[in-house]
Amino acid sequence: MPLQKTEAVVLKTQRSGETSKIITLYSRQLGKIKVIAKGSRGLKSRFYGTLEPLNHISIVFYFKETREIQFLSQADIIHAYGNIKADLNKYALTTIFCELIDRTEFEQANPYLFQILIDVLGSIDQAQQNLINYYFWFLLRFLKISGFEPDLNRCKICGTNNPVGDVRFSIVNGNFNCVECSSPEPNAVSISEQAIQYLRQLQHISIKELESIASLKADDCEMLLLNLLQYHIEETKYLKSIKFLRQIQN
Repeated sequence: MPLQKTEAVVLKTQRSGETSKIITLYSRQLGKIKVIAKGSRGLKSRFYGTLEPLNHISIVFYFKETREIQFLSQADIIHAYGNIKADLNKYALTTIFCELIDRTEFEQANPYLFQILIDVLGSIDQAQQNLINYYFWFLLRFLKISGFEPDLNRCKICGTNNPVGDVRFSIVNGNFNCVECSSPEPNAVSISEQAIQYLRQLQHISIKELESIASLKADDCEMLLLNLLQYHIEETKYLKSIKFLRQIQN
């Protein structure tokens, strides 16, 4: 059984037996993996505090291709994101990212997905305002990676890129019709021109610019992105983290 070393983010943990944990991780080199940490639940465990959800860690484990759960040998914290864990709003947002990755079929390595995950965790940890920008920024990139990036650039009929008033956005086709070209279509939602422009901006800016961009607290932004996810990716329906976020917001 060869030893493997990789960086990973802890997506979730569950108890195993009386003293151990099974850890679901998203790693840079190997994608989503599960490891068992023997004796990790005791206060005197060498893993104590290291294997908490959201932690960015470095791990060494015994790898066997035919085994579903690998054996963890060593784990060290790279970033613990203490500010996220101390702020319920930040924590609720970031658990959505982890649940999305855990619930979907990203079994193979995707270095870009891993990078935007640790980028968004690090940025939210330090952010002082406009947290919703990071939420929508990540969802847009998750949709792109999954092959369902929305076309926010222009009306699919007339080609205008400056729609006036509410537009009708097709969840099925991933594009919109402006008011002049609007026609009845099933699985379409109304979204404001301000929301289109805001989301379009988020598609094209770096994460370092997000805190300086004014947030648009529009329910239609979230409605659009979640509808796209849930229509095209079955596993993203009924996310527990979304329900948790609603409870925090209310």
